[in-house]
Amino acid sequence: MARKKPELIDSRLARALEHPIRAEILALLQEGPSSPAQIQRQLENVSLNLVSHHMKVLKDLECVELLETVNKRGARVHIYRATVRPIIPDEVWAELTPATRKPLLTAMLRSISVDLVESLSAGIIDEIPDAHFSRSVVKLDREGWSEVSSLLNQILREVAEIGTRSLSRVKASGETPVSTTVVLLQFPTADAEDEGK
Repeated sequence: MARKKPELIDSRLARALEHPIRAEILALLQEGPSSPAQIQRQLENVSLNLVSHHMKVLKDLECVELLETVNKRGARVHIYRATVRPIIPDEVWAELTPATRKPLLTAMLRSISVDLVESLSAGIIDEIPDAHFSRSVVKLDREGWSEVSSLLNQILREVAEIGTRSLSRVKASGETPVSTTVVLLQFPTADAEDEGK
């Protein structure tokens, strides 16, 4: 009898991420605890009832937990926090179905778009002189593609480590930290000469 292949991703997280609204809720909860009403205001064309439904599914899947219940203007407000981080290693990503990948990508790109618009609207996107913006279009063979992917994964790990060290210094110094978004993308694009054919 063939041995069952080990799961590369927790089945609860995989199920949670199968729906784009749940993926977006989890992405928003990565930024900090929130209520269904606060999350609903950040999503486009999604009712509070639908957000509450998906929050219940996420809670049943143990991907979020109720942090506290507060009374606001005579109403009980439930504040939730994520208990999982949807950071998926390359080997796990490769095993996911397109139906699971698409909502993850959609949620991530929507969050990036919102972050950019909010930073531009607030006039702070170029406030710090050494902010970084770049776009590189290169032609890569399969080995080059893998080298870039490996480099970006290394950068992601180092960014997380720098964040951890920064929080330790902030606790000691009392300095106000700069809320920062770091975006790493690598994706295939159409060749300019192929467009319009």
